[in-house]
Amino acid sequence: MSRRHVIVVGAVLALAGCSATGSDGADRRTEPPLGSVPTMLRTTGVAFPLEAYEATPEQQNTLASAQNVLVDQCMARLGFAYRAPEQPRVPTTGVNARIFGVTDPDAAARYGYLNPAMANAETPPAQGKPPTQAEQLALNGKQDLKPGDLPANLEDAEKAGGSDVAFNGQKVPVGGCSRESFLKLYARKANEVDILFVFNLKGEAESKAREDSRVRAVDKQWSACMSKAGYTVSDPMRASKELGIQGDELSGTRAITAAKADVECKQQVNLVGVHYAATKAYQQQLIEKHAETLALAKEQVDSRLKLAATLTE
Repeated sequence: MSRRHVIVVGAVLALAGCSATGSDGADRRTEPPLGSVPTMLRTTGVAFPLEAYEATPEQQNTLASAQNVLVDQCMARLGFAYRAPEQPRVPTTGVNARIFGVTDPDAAARYGYLNPAMANAETPPAQGKPPTQAEQLALNGKQDLKPGDLPANLEDAEKAGGSDVAFNGQKVPVGGCSRESFLKLYARKANEVDILFVFNLKGEAESKAREDSRVRAVDKQWSACMSKAGYTVSDPMRASKELGIQGDELSGTRAITAAKADVECKQQVNLVGVHYAATKAYQQQLIEKHAETLALAKEQVDSRLKLAATLTE
């Protein structure tokens, strides 16, 4: 057994054998069991429980294309030969690659703290000529609209009957074609689950996991390892900021050296395995707590995708 493997196993056993109160005083009786903590480092493609209730990156791109079609249909109804500009595509590779910071030794050695997805980002497609004043009004409605003026769902929008602006004998929807397209795809009825519901639950699970005594313990072990390597940092998710490495320096020589040490320390203490297990555990807790709402959210995602398929096929 290698020295590194001994360190990893020892760290996992130490975390599993903690008393009911963590080293930072947190009460572990309120924390969910982690089960078997995996030994892991790279996170590209790893799955989390709440992802089952939201659209995949590929599906998000389909929905974006469908929304553009709905914008075009609305604008045609108002008499405009308009084509909505193509939206930036959601990356479909490298999903979750940086959810726990830099974790890939090869990426750290090449890019330092710079996210490879940013380094290899495609150039946004060239936009056509800007919309005319009339098109802008049809697209977004009156400029003085406040958030409270906008219909919350398609049912409310249809009851309102549109704004007091008209083109081609047709009233412009309140908030314009952009708002109408959004409502038709994401908020057709008053009782639909907010499209940010799952996103917010993921954020809640992440926050709870970061405060978990077992996560805090492994973070401290990582910090001690980094200290031995000559770096004073305490938060593995903010290492580059704590080191003052930002902007163009993220992929510089100093960043690469620090990122390589960062990844090595994460591997030595199995930081990724503990963070992953804790995040999954808190997500599962929230799934059980919000099971009914999440079931509705999943049904609505499936319904949106069926509509999107009819628009983009």
